[in-house]
Amino acid sequence: MKKQLLSAVLAVCMTTAILPTAALAVNTEKTTQVTIAGKTLTDGMGWNNDGSTTTSGSSSNNAYFKDGVLYLKDADIKAQGTALSASNGALTIYLNGDSHIDADAMANNGMIKAVVFNADENKNTAGNVLIQGEGMLEIESAYDGIINDDSTGTTMEIKDVSVSVRGENSSMKLDSDLSVTGGAMLVATAQNHCIDAGKLTITEYAAVHAESDEGEGGDAISCTGVETKGYLGVYGDDSAITCAGDVSVTGGTAEARVRRKANVPAWNVTDGHTVSSNGLYVHAGVSSLDAKQATDFDTNHAAYGYAVIVEDSNWLKWENGFEDVTSSDWFYEHVGYVNQHNLMNGVEATKFAPYATTTRSQAVQILYSLSMRYWAQYGMDSGNRVSFADVPSTEWYAKPVRWAGGNDVVSGMGNNLFGPNMLVTREQFAQILYNFAQKLGYDVSASAELTRFSDADQVSDWAQTAMKWAVGAGVMNGTNIGTLNPGGAMTRAEAAAMIRGFIQVTLSSGRA
Repeated sequence: MKKQLLSAVLAVCMTTAILPTAALAVNTEKTTQVTIAGKTLTDGMGWNNDGSTTTSGSSSNNAYFKDGVLYLKDADIKAQGTALSASNGALTIYLNGDSHIDADAMANNGMIKAVVFNADENKNTAGNVLIQGEGMLEIESAYDGIINDDSTGTTMEIKDVSVSVRGENSSMKLDSDLSVTGGAMLVATAQNHCIDAGKLTITEYAAVHAESDEGEGGDAISCTGVETKGYLGVYGDDSAITCAGDVSVTGGTAEARVRRKANVPAWNVTDGHTVSSNGLYVHAGVSSLDAKQATDFDTNHAAYGYAVIVEDSNWLKWENGFEDVTSSDWFYEHVGYVNQHNLMNGVEATKFAPYATTTRSQAVQILYSLSMRYWAQYGMDSGNRVSFADVPSTEWYAKPVRWAGGNDVVSGMGNNLFGPNMLVTREQFAQILYNFAQKLGYDVSASAELTRFSDADQVSDWAQTAMKWAVGAGVMNGTNIGTLNPGGAMTRAEAAAMIRGFIQVTLSSGRA
């Protein structure tokens, strides 16, 4: 993040206009008061984390309001209702250190809005909002994070600082345009909607990450236009970006992904408008699992649930960070694929452990990640959850195991036991993948005779159909000595290879 000298920033805040005046009628006067956790601050007043106020504030206060500028210094603002508000005029928030704003309870049976700007009955009396400085601001709300009301024609700018906004309903509901500039980073997460704004502008070196909760069915960004040459990452369940105007990407990286629905465009623009990649590279597909480079984004984007626009044509290439995986290994591409798509991580930061065996809990975690991250292709949730006596709720694999049992992907071992630390054999994993594909409705009609393998007679009776499918479809190959090794413990490298083969087969064959 870029840094600026405190004296220079203060000089700008106190002596110059905050932002260019918008075309519509906007109040250029500075706001004359702010309210923090129910305490109103007029010009010159200060506020402290213990809730006390001072008539003559200074930089020693956690919050200090002077001449339309609110200085926050390691402020911790909490309220049962609106935690911070300002109206009827332009406001600058200058950050020094890390500040936190939290509206965590219901107020008068109403919905919580943590930060409210420009809430006024009179239209077009609002002012611009600028958040800048040398620090970080974290905002959390039991309902909405930031509201900028009745502010048509105004702008909100986040400059050089890091801002994180979390709302259980929405992160940011803005009538205004939103600009993220300088070295700023904006992270907006919500259960449903992340950012609802006018035009979204992201300058070079700035970054915006918007992500609705996985599995909650929300979208991420709704706006009237996008212009970016920084970083934009958008992940939503029902949609990623819905735009009522043109989208222009002139640099940096712009990534959008729809998780839960198939055949929903990641960049959903209204008729008559376009997504312009301006000569950059476009990688797109139904999901990032099958993303391929596209040459004409404007005419093809409507079919893509995943699309990324980048400056580097090698953007999709995996960067190997594992010391125990080299380009000469037979499993190199398989490990790269599952690691790149966040399906299998290393056992340590620099170790994948390709020859280590795979447990039942690990196998289930892989399928759970596949289902949750790529819902449109592999989402499965019957709503049932099965608890096992040997799976404590505090274990990392508890949720995946309950999910797998409730969806009949993996059965228990009897006596209400799952056996999370038991090793998975190659034929067991083939059976698990067969069950998963079948229940999702994918074509599992492929079948191959196993007699060409010297140990075909060692395949268990219960695994015959699944093993014939796995070999016939190309999900599983024999070993380098011409055997199936059906009862052998599956290694992590073999698991990576089978998962990659499973994805390639199911995405190409489609659902039956």
